[in-house]
Amino acid sequence: MNKIQIYRVLRNHVELSEKRSAMYESNSIAKVLTYVGIMALAVYIMFFSVLFALIANDIRQFTPCQFLFGLTPIVLVVDYLARLVAQRTPAQLVKPYLLLPLRKYDCVDSFIMSSIVTPNNLLWLFLTVPYSIMSIVFSAGIFPALGFVAAFQLLIICNSLFYMLTRTLFNKKLILFVIPLIVYGLMFAPWYLKNFDALCYFYSNLGQWATDGTPLFYLLAFVALALFFLLNRRVQYANIISETMKEKDLKLKTISSFSFFDRFSQTGEYMKLELKSMLRNRNTRSMFIYSIIFIVALSLMNSFTDIYADDDFSTKFWAVYPFTLSSINLIKIMGPEGNFIECLLVRKENIRSLLEAKYYYYSALLIMPLVLMLPNVFTEKYSFLMLLSLMFFTAGPMFCVVMQLAVINKVSVPLNTKLTRKNGMETNYVQIIVEMVALFMPIVIISVLMVFVGETWTYVIMLLVGVLFMALHKYWIGNIYRRMMKRKYVNLQGFMTSR
Repeated sequence: MNKIQIYRVLRNHVELSEKRSAMYESNSIAKVLTYVGIMALAVYIMFFSVLFALIANDIRQFTPCQFLFGLTPIVLVVDYLARLVAQRTPAQLVKPYLLLPLRKYDCVDSFIMSSIVTPNNLLWLFLTVPYSIMSIVFSAGIFPALGFVAAFQLLIICNSLFYMLTRTLFNKKLILFVIPLIVYGLMFAPWYLKNFDALCYFYSNLGQWATDGTPLFYLLAFVALALFFLLNRRVQYANIISETMKEKDLKLKTISSFSFFDRFSQTGEYMKLELKSMLRNRNTRSMFIYSIIFIVALSLMNSFTDIYADDDFSTKFWAVYPFTLSSINLIKIMGPEGNFIECLLVRKENIRSLLEAKYYYYSALLIMPLVLMLPNVFTEKYSFLMLLSLMFFTAGPMFCVVMQLAVINKVSVPLNTKLTRKNGMETNYVQIIVEMVALFMPIVIISVLMVFVGETWTYVIMLLVGVLFMALHKYWIGNIYRRMMKRKYVNLQGFMTSR
């Protein structure tokens, strides 16, 4: 079999694996909603495309190609951040092929090629194609316009490979997150050294080369593409072998007994389990650390910088997310526990105590953004009522919404492996929808309430609703538990087959 045949067979196996996933049926409706969201995003990007085209048609110091390429660093950073939020490094379907007579890089090459031809990389065509039609075709011609689109797409593909490489590296060691910071920091060097105009002039040359069809530009682009491909295949292969062939760690580790939680009976035991899982297992620890970093970073930026505009909407927008990010940790609720779900089902009410422990644990974490954003209260950027209402609203109805996923989540999340998994590359679209609801619902509710009742009563209502949900948490957690027990055999089968 040649490379193309191997790629087609492995890609077909991945598609079959996704169809056999435990979440395939639940994903159907959520997948449609996700596609609707992607279409809305495409329309949003096209709006900016038209806006940039109108600006480019009016200015004289840059040609249309030079103008958009002058904004290349900003577009690449936005692309990277969007991937960081919405795109995970998918698990590779490698284990079934380890004993087959395939060349050692065949599976990895297939995986990397799939990531290059993914529809995610075509999303920026909604920026470049309308822009080319409005600004380049009539001023420079059809071939310069095609060259512009192709050149910009090459940069996006290089950026996607760079994301895959760096995401794999800092998944292994968090300190390697400095690599993209350094690279993108260097890209903005002309801005630091002179001004924003210098940045635009520096990168506008790329646009001129793309318009003229300069061979040097495409040569450098394909060299960068080949370099990122080779680096990815080496790094991916090394990490896959490390995960699949590693010996078990038999070193004894001393972890605190957390005797403080003994007073909370069985719920206290599961709070210990949550803490020990975070300390012992790489994936749960990484997820926790990432969320803490984002919460702390956003809270400190809110407190000590003016990252938001002067309008009320932007102010509320940035105030909400240090709290709502705490709920993202609950998106994969019961996923880690799916690795030992049989042990949790041996006694009645075990799962209920586990859910209560998770609720108390993540509710306590909300104190962190509240404390970190207190300087905003002293400088009168935010009111204490606002911060308090956001904290209680997140701990109340928002956690209630996110924890409903415990009923339908039936895919186990590996505790330590990241790049290799039994069921390959799969996406739980239900979790994506709930994640979007958790991120955007608070700001929508605030905006609507402020129209009808004003700012003070908006936060009073949110505070009262949050307190009510917290006071009744045992009832709605009990409801989640009873619905889980009705589906326990279906979920148990899903957890066991997805390990």
